[in-house]
Amino acid sequence: MSGSSRKVAYVAHCLANQNAKVSEFAKCPGVFSPLTDRLRAHGYEIQQLPCPEMSFLGVARWWQSREQYDTPGYRRHCRALARTVVDTVSLHIEHGYDIVIVGLDGSPSSGVRLTSTKTSWGGRPEGAVAGGSDRIAGMGVWMTELKEEFESRGLSFPRATGIAMDAQNFDLAVAMTELDEFLTVQENG
Repeated sequence: MSGSSRKVAYVAHCLANQNAKVSEFAKCPGVFSPLTDRLRAHGYEIQQLPCPEMSFLGVARWWQSREQYDTPGYRRHCRALARTVVDTVSLHIEHGYDIVIVGLDGSPSSGVRLTSTKTSWGGRPEGAVAGGSDRIAGMGVWMTELKEEFESRGLSFPRATGIAMDAQNFDLAVAMTELDEFLTVQENG
């Protein structure tokens, strides 16, 4: 950590609480500690973003693709959550904090660089646990609404990255190296 810069990372709910994930997708029984340990080592305070999927559909929900979440009702729900989050982030900005967002890449909601797609599902998605959706470039519905709320207030969307821990080829060492590089840019920038 350089200097006395104050830093806060807003982290996807399911990275700070794996128990919020759709059944069968949690990689650990709670906090994804490799992420939180890395953030703390880089001097970041940690704030947990809300989980729009859980607050919209509950804990006993099926895994869905971006297309299935991209509905007027879900977008309204995400916009309401985004207003509260941006209110809080604005306070951190006013107090001189450097802000980053860490999402779950591949998520239909919390993806930052990657989201999911699969338009042919009906009911429980076949192969969901084994990676039953395709990952495509782009943001999930929640991150899109969050970004739009920042922009509607004339604020820049904070630097953001995602960790694709649900991907079939997820490599923890590579993901943490990429996170270190992402965080170091801010420290040196």
